[in-house]
Amino acid sequence: MPTIYVSRNGQSFNLKLRDSQGHNPGNNNLTTDADPGNEITWVLDTDSGLTAITGIKKSDPAIPKYKDSIEVLTGDPTLVNGVWTGFVKSPSPGKGKFQNYMIGFTVPGDTNTYWDDPKIQMKS
Repeated sequence: MPTIYVSRNGQSFNLKLRDSQGHNPGNNNLTTDADPGNEITWVLDTDSGLTAITGIKKSDPAIPKYKDSIEVLTGDPTLVNGVWTGFVKSPSPGKGKFQNYMIGFTVPGDTNTYWDDPKIQMKS
């Protein structure tokens, strides 16, 4: 079960992401590997610099940079008991297939929701 840890990259409106698989690019360029049927969770990292994760949704495939993205999740993740949880499709849509998705978040002292876009990639 991969966990994605979400924090703010300095004072910017970009995320710094890492995951339980050891991926830690130091920025928002995170690709988390998934197997069919995996449960994936998103949580605020320790000292995240964020107020909350406000949503997780698929990216708009009409935007050119997401054109090769397909749906590898069964649907948009849901918030249950303070943890965002999503599930990977089974059977696999194909090794190496990926989905760009959006993480919504808020920062202290600001009521706006900002969005950033990592990806989930099938490893089998």
